[in-house]
Amino acid sequence: NLDDDEWTDEFDRVQKAMEATGGAELFSAAFGSVPSVDRLTDWIATKWAPAVLKTYDIAGIRVGARPVYASRIGEREVEIVWQELKDFKSLVVGKMVIEVTDTGITARRTAGDASVGFGSISRKPLNGENILVRRLSDAATQAMEKGLATKPAPTKRRKKQVVEAPVVSTVVSSGAVPIPEPAVAQPTKSETGPRTSGARRSSERARGKRRKAPSKTPEESTGSFE
Repeated sequence: NLDDDEWTDEFDRVQKAMEATGGAELFSAAFGSVPSVDRLTDWIATKWAPAVLKTYDIAGIRVGARPVYASRIGEREVEIVWQELKDFKSLVVGKMVIEVTDTGITARRTAGDASVGFGSISRKPLNGENILVRRLSDAATQAMEKGLATKPAPTKRRKKQVVEAPVVSTVVSSGAVPIPEPAVAQPTKSETGPRTSGARRSSERARGKRRKAPSKTPEESTGSFE
């Protein structure tokens, strides 16, 4: 955190930077082009600014300084003057300068009357300054609608380049790796025997019974008495 002396030094640095650039920039709008800088500057000074200054939001400011009038300075600039009444005298405490270029408009806060103590740019926003900045955004839109400026070209969005991941094949060529033959399970000793060798067992017979002798034919039985 900064102490009081450091804050003072920081404000002085910002003040000098604003004075070096001609004021604190408050607004900026870009156009495609401005066909006539003179016409747009004249419209802001004679049409747009007087109408805004007459609105209730601006004219209703009763305490402190307020924007009073606008005038054209130079070929491409318009200034709006803030005045404050003190001791029955109107003092210029600050200004807003609107500059018109071939490609847009900008607005910046500048100093007031140095002879009455307002020669430095105010560090705080002037009364009603935020209202004028919002109305300047509307002015830029109106300027394009009236043909005083053209719309800026839409910015092309850069397409994101999608990097495809390399495909890694998990299949190895058949000629590189030999395919092993399936292993045949060898029978154990307990599995050896007729069944394992493929021999068929004769049909079972009842135990304890003898085979019957084949019965003799009648011829064989008569022949035995001869």
